Amino acid sequence: MKSNSTIFLLAVSTIYNKELISKFECFNIDYSHSLFSSLLMNHKEILEQTGSLNLVFCFDEKDKEFIPGEILGGNAEILFGNTGNKPEFLKMMSDRYFGMSTNNLLIFSNSIGYTKNDIQKAFDLLAIEDEAIVIGKAGSHNIAFIGFNSFNQDLFLDIAWDELNYDHLLSKVSKHENYLHVMGNFMSISKIEDFRNLYVELSRKESLSYCSQAVHERFTNLFIEYKELLK
Repeated sequence: MKSNSTIFLLAVSTIYNKELISKFECFNIDYSHSLFSSLLMNHKEILEQTGSLNLVFCFDEKDKEFIPGEILGGNAEILFGNTGNKPEFLKMMSDRYFGMSTNNLLIFSNSIGYTKNDIQKAFDLLAIEDEAIVIGKAGSHNIAFIGFNSFNQDLFLDIAWDELNYDHLLSKVSKHENYLHVMGNFMSISKIEDFRNLYVELSRKESLSYCSQAVHERFTNLFIEYKELLK
């Protein structure tokens, strides 16, 4: 019998192996690592609130010996692959997991802003007989997550996963017969402008619904270090 729903947290690049991670804009390696790992910890805290949903954290294989105990000690299954070749990684995920769940949700590790209720809403939108896709839009052009109730390999191989561009994804999805739902108001942190937006958003008390005080403090250290960039 299929499990009802599975959430996949997909690392967009190496996060924990400091010798091999890519720097975030003008950040040094240590603060780039701090940014990426803080985003990951935020995902973990939100996703572990979802209760009975299956969780799979998908990391780059270069992180295999560097995953901290606070991540390994959770209730998520851990999968390693090549984030530099996302179609290959997704094919492995498809072969191992996608057929085991009725509904699947891929959340990208550089995103933030969704709550437990947003996750539930995404799965509610997928809970129909016909093929459906739900996109979590981040800002004007990026993607926080994508969910589906039927894995269309042709569609997924056609997507430029390294760009995670909303307009590009929309153009690909529109070529296939799916019910499409778009959810918005999320963030994707991939450039300095996004870092500035994160600073503004986390200053709002509403942000505590998707980012705990402990993770807030981790981000605050980054804001203090790079305060000149926030002007």
